[in-house]
Amino acid sequence: MPKQYSYFNGKTVPLSQIKINPYDIGFSRGYGVFDVMCTKNGKPFLLPEHFSRLKRSAELLNLKVPFDEEKYKKIVNKLLKLNNFKESGIRTMITGGLSPDAFSVGKETVIVLIEKFKPLPPVLFEKGAKAITLDFKRSNPRAKITNYVEAIKNQEKKKKAGALEILYIKDGKVFEFSTSNVFVVKKGKIKTPKEGVLFGITRDLTIKLAEKAGFEVVEKEISEKELFSADEVILTATNKDIVPIVEIDGRKIGEGKPGKITTKLMDSFSSFTKNY
Repeated sequence: MPKQYSYFNGKTVPLSQIKINPYDIGFSRGYGVFDVMCTKNGKPFLLPEHFSRLKRSAELLNLKVPFDEEKYKKIVNKLLKLNNFKESGIRTMITGGLSPDAFSVGKETVIVLIEKFKPLPPVLFEKGAKAITLDFKRSNPRAKITNYVEAIKNQEKKKKAGALEILYIKDGKVFEFSTSNVFVVKKGKIKTPKEGVLFGITRDLTIKLAEKAGFEVVEKEISEKELFSADEVILTATNKDIVPIVEIDGRKIGEGKPGKITTKLMDSFSSFTKNY
């Protein structure tokens, strides 16, 4: 099996050589941020946007990113070349570093991992996917933090339901999927939450593609009632692209199949990535 190379605190090393100190506050307290990016046509997709979000997430936790965008690009491209996967997932993590008292932030621990990208099964795009809901709202939605306790705790429930994702709803308001953003379509109008959610990179691209195609997009609160009465529900994420959601909690959405607007957006996204 070929070596898998990663970036660890300023050096390019085999994955097997990465050692995390048990006093790293990312391990002892889960204090850290991360970002996930993928390649399209072998190239990092929307790297500037991902780097900007990584910096925003770090700043919200008073963490420093120890390189600028150009240096980050060089690190990523070097690792992509060394690992030589056809398409890759790129995971960047920054923690608060060594903290003997488990509360003080020290010098950041920084890791960039390259993984072989595994796309979703084509049937999910052709027939649509299922989702389940969870009474939950993330406490730090603007930062992509490493704490995914609720999502992980409910993975078995998700699997039993045959669902792709878990949708967070709190006090009758729809927020986001555990690792994705949500859109609803009603009478040709597209709506997506703006408050209390992580601004996904694919979310932002989807808004631009929809507006370019002539659709009206509104960034506004979505009620649980609106969700279940929607004509279409759409999921967007870096490692999932654009996916039609046709069933939530066992309840059919719209006609129970990918809708016309979702299909149009998937086609637009596919065209955009082919020419990227």
